[in-house]
Amino acid sequence: MSDKSKVHDLERTPSSQMAAPDDAVELTAAQNRHILLKTDLVIMPLAIVCMTLAFLDKNALGYAALFGLKEDNHLQGQDYSWLGSVFYFGYLGMELPSVWLITKVPIGKFIGVCIVLWGVALCLMAVCHNFAGLATIRFFLGVFEAALLPCMLVINAMWYRREEQPLRTAFWYNTFAGVFGGILSYAIGGIKGSLSVWKYIFLIYGAVTVLFGFVLFVALPDSPSQAWFFNEEERKLAIARLASNQTGTDVRKRFNFKQIWEAFRDPKCYCVWACVFGYAIANAGITNFNPLIISGYGFTPTKTTLMATPQAAVAMVSGAVLTGISYFVPNLRCIFWAASAVVGLAGAVMVHSLDPVASRNASLAGVYIMGFYNVPWVFMLSLQSSNTAGATKKSFMGVSVAIVYAVGNIVGPQLFLSTQAPRYQLGIGAMIFAFALMAVAGILYYLLCVAENRRRDSSAQETATTESGAGHSDADAEDLTDIQNRKFRYTY
Repeated sequence: MSDKSKVHDLERTPSSQMAAPDDAVELTAAQNRHILLKTDLVIMPLAIVCMTLAFLDKNALGYAALFGLKEDNHLQGQDYSWLGSVFYFGYLGMELPSVWLITKVPIGKFIGVCIVLWGVALCLMAVCHNFAGLATIRFFLGVFEAALLPCMLVINAMWYRREEQPLRTAFWYNTFAGVFGGILSYAIGGIKGSLSVWKYIFLIYGAVTVLFGFVLFVALPDSPSQAWFFNEEERKLAIARLASNQTGTDVRKRFNFKQIWEAFRDPKCYCVWACVFGYAIANAGITNFNPLIISGYGFTPTKTTLMATPQAAVAMVSGAVLTGISYFVPNLRCIFWAASAVVGLAGAVMVHSLDPVASRNASLAGVYIMGFYNVPWVFMLSLQSSNTAGATKKSFMGVSVAIVYAVGNIVGPQLFLSTQAPRYQLGIGAMIFAFALMAVAGILYYLLCVAENRRRDSSAQETATTESGAGHSDADAEDLTDIQNRKFRYTY
């Protein structure tokens, strides 16, 4: 095989054929399956529960609003919208410290501490009796949750091969909380206690979150080399298995400002940020206002909690099916990213244009179709993780995604005017723009990746001849970025 062909096929080369940096360990197919299975049995359940609890927190505010939170706390005008936004002021303020902390502290312990603190804050929501109290706790909820998404992106790249990441991202960035949250809120709504129903929602969610935070602190390893569920030989195999990623398994390296500057010069990063902003606008509407929109179709509060669950089911099933297909058929992620955004766009147009009385069923179907909003986000996250190399660049991109996400979620709720409830014409119009932006970003990302791969393929022979076969054989040890490593090929 020619050097050019070797370079061209590098991304598809199984890590069983690639040596680990230090020990030249090679994996058989059976060993690879064994390591992957053990990883999935420990890392995936922890990641899934962690993100499910995060989504329950976000959904809790919308369901609490149906059960008296607004009235008991004397919310007026845009107060409720500001509760959606203020969370992300705290979230945004913590992101810059996070880019440093992720590279310096044990990531498993860091996530565990954040979750415990966030669960405590969630419980404290139940003692609030005015807007100021709710806003203060919401701000700190954002602070404690801020590092979660960047950490999860690092964990994705740390434990899984690039082709394995989309399906795993769909698992941990699931919308099960939307389905389960509606059913759980319906059940909590039947509690006949001395407290208001909305207080039980926060107390129950918060207590479970605190308990799981302690579990995560103990159970989540900081890296494959420290995995308690591997023996010494399996740790070496786990590191060797990920050699083909060329994105590294350890983010605790020296902070490199040049890698941040590279990200700002990389047009693919702007496609990622555009998609994140669009998703955040859509997310702000769905997580904070979806129950209120559905209640406008004439349902009671308790029935509304059940009627909101099909949208989450659409998001969960569509994400699972499409990511499952992308696992077996390579380079479909951008296509599914853009196509799903277009489907969500169609749903938003239906909700915006159809009369909720004369065409209630069709309009409600539009609400459910908007559940496709989560699919572009899952594919974008997996691509960002798969296509970003370099410890600082990887951490920076994770944090920058969270920053843009926070900004979009600050802006989004303000577009849902209380005077337009329950149709929220301006807010739904903003969601139409958001879906269109996600679709365009996915198409551009695809074109950029294809063009860059072709450019590298065409120059590979010349590079191999000039350097006589030399090159960067250990991109992880040298902390090379995806742009610096000429052997790197982008997935799309």
